[in-house]
Amino acid sequence: MLVNSNNLPWPEKHRPRSLDLIVGNPERIQNLKAWILSWKTRIPEKRAVLLIGPPGTGKTASIGALANDLDMEIVEFNSSDKRNKDSIETLVWRAASQQTLDGRPRIILLDEVDGLSGTSDRGGIGAIIKVIKSSVHPIMMTANDPDSPRLKDLFKICQVYNFEPIDSERMSEVLTRIAKLNKAEVSQDIIDQIIDNCAGDLRAAISDLEAYVKRGTKPESVDSAIRDMRRGTEDTLRRLFMTTDPKLARKLLSESELDHDSLILWLEENIHLHFLTPDELDKGLDSLSLADLSLGRIMRNQNWKLLAYMYDFLAVGVAGGRTDTPYRKVSYSRPTWPLLVFQGNKSREKRTDVLSSLSRLTGVSKRRAVRTHLDTITEIVGISPSKTKDYADWLGVDKASLKKRGKN
Repeated sequence: MLVNSNNLPWPEKHRPRSLDLIVGNPERIQNLKAWILSWKTRIPEKRAVLLIGPPGTGKTASIGALANDLDMEIVEFNSSDKRNKDSIETLVWRAASQQTLDGRPRIILLDEVDGLSGTSDRGGIGAIIKVIKSSVHPIMMTANDPDSPRLKDLFKICQVYNFEPIDSERMSEVLTRIAKLNKAEVSQDIIDQIIDNCAGDLRAAISDLEAYVKRGTKPESVDSAIRDMRRGTEDTLRRLFMTTDPKLARKLLSESELDHDSLILWLEENIHLHFLTPDELDKGLDSLSLADLSLGRIMRNQNWKLLAYMYDFLAVGVAGGRTDTPYRKVSYSRPTWPLLVFQGNKSREKRTDVLSSLSRLTGVSKRRAVRTHLDTITEIVGISPSKTKDYADWLGVDKASLKKRGKN
C-alpha cells in the first residue's frame, strides 16, 4: 500500500502493481514470468536477465509488478547507489547469496547497468558477473542503450529481452484511465498531443498529463504545459547553469530525465565549475543543502507536496546564485564521493557515532550524511585542526574521532 498516495507524482501514484496492468511488450513479459517461475524447480542455466529498451517502456515497472504478483521480496540497487567493485561484492553479493528472513523468494534488481562508468563505479560490471555466477536468487537488470560497450560481457551470461516503445493505442488507454481516476476532463486531442511528444515513453506521458491537468492549461496553450523532449543529463546541466532566470531553471529541472536524488548529486559534483567566487559557491551549496533536506523529508514521510520546495531551492540557488562568473562551456563529471573518509585507521563505533549525530542534526540519512557533510568536515579538520573542538562539540562526539580523520 502506498503512503500518502494523493501526494505522489502520478507516475508513482499509478505505477502498475500487477502484470495485468502493464501495457506493451506482452511476449517479453510472459517470457520473463516463465523464467522466474522456473526457479521454483531448479536454478536455470542463466541466472540473470537483462531488459533493454528506451525509458518509459515498462522494464522496471514489469519487474516490480511481477514481484508483487508472485509475493517475492525485491532488493533494488539503482543509479543513485554507489555500484563499484567493492560495493557490489559486499552488498549485492550478500543479497544474492543469502536467504530471506521470511522464506519468500527474492529478486535482485540492478537498474540502468549501462550507466556504470567512471571512478565511482570502477570494476562494477566485472563484479556483477561474479555475483551472477553464484547467485541463489534471480537477478534482473535494466539498460537503456543496447549498443553500450559495458553490456557486451553481460550479453554472454544473461537472458536478454528487448522492450519496445509503447504503441499509441495502449498509451491512450492508460492516459484516459488515469485522467478518469483523477476526475480530470482531458480531450482526446490533448491526449494525442501528449503521446506524440513522448515518443513511446509512457512514464513521461503520465508526467505530462499530470502537468497539463494541474496547471489548468487551455487546449490552445498545451505546448507550454508539456515538455517537447526529455532532457538528458548534459543538456540539463548546461541549460541550467546558463540561465539566470529561476522560473526558467525550475522548468528545466522538471523536464530532466534525472531522478531527484541523482539531480542533486550531479549539481553538487559540478557546481564549482560555474560558481567561481566564494560568495557564489557559498550561496549555491547552501541552496543545494536545503534542497537535499527537502528531498530527505519527502522520502522519509512520502510527502510529495515538498517537491515544489526542492525545485525552488535548486532553481533559485543555481540560476540566481551565479552573479559574478560569466557562463562558460565545461565538461561535467559524474558524481563521485571522496574516499578520504574510508582511508587509514577508522573505528566502526566512532564512525557510527559521528554519522548518527550528523544524520540527526541535518535530517538526512547516514548514507547521504557521508556524501554531503562528513567528507567536507573531514577536509576542514585536516586543513585547520583548530576547528576540531568546534565540530566535536557540535556533533557531541569525542575529538579523537575527528582528529584521526583529519590526519588521513
